[in-house]
Amino acid sequence: MVQTLILGPLGTNCYIYTDDSTGLTAVVDPGYPDQRLFAAVAGRQVSHILLTHGHADHILGAHELQMRTGAKVVCHPLECKRLADPDQSLYNGIGIYTVPQPLLQASQTVDDGDQVQVGDTVFTVLHTPGHTDGSVCYLAPGLLFSGDTLFAGSYGRIDFPTGSGTQMTASFRKLCALPGDYRVLPGHDGETTLDMERAHNPLAVYL
Repeated sequence: MVQTLILGPLGTNCYIYTDDSTGLTAVVDPGYPDQRLFAAVAGRQVSHILLTHGHADHILGAHELQMRTGAKVVCHPLECKRLADPDQSLYNGIGIYTVPQPLLQASQTVDDGDQVQVGDTVFTVLHTPGHTDGSVCYLAPGLLFSGDTLFAGSYGRIDFPTGSGTQMTASFRKLCALPGDYRVLPGHDGETTLDMERAHNPLAVYL
């Protein structure tokens, strides 16, 4: 079961995934300490907070959520430096968020091909640099949590620190090479499918 909350002034999608058989829950990109988020997970056993990358609008609610639930904060090792740097995490650059104290720290780092077990559900990590050098997507049965790598008909900005158009194109190819279709749950705006993006995304010309 997946529940979507749109959090914070930049409208970041936060996904609450609960494993049907065990009730264990993972929260993907808790971007703002919104009471709706805390109400939504009340009574659930949140085991993991899965970060697609370390920008402020995707992580600001993670610290309080961790304090309330004891969940592990998971990200790519290259994003650890971003969590610890208000410039690279864009707290300073966006200018609409107060830098939290203390800054968020990862409990667990994951790289390409690693798996995160949430109850009986396995999330497979796909390293997809381009928006940031440590951006990842999380693949679950039938679902692709794509962060700011892949949007409906678009893709994440590449002009932030460690962004790269070349890497974004390679990451798009990597996602499109996955077998079968997936429901794509991006970091902003509405959801899409991988088949739709294979056919219509601007990056599809590079396939």
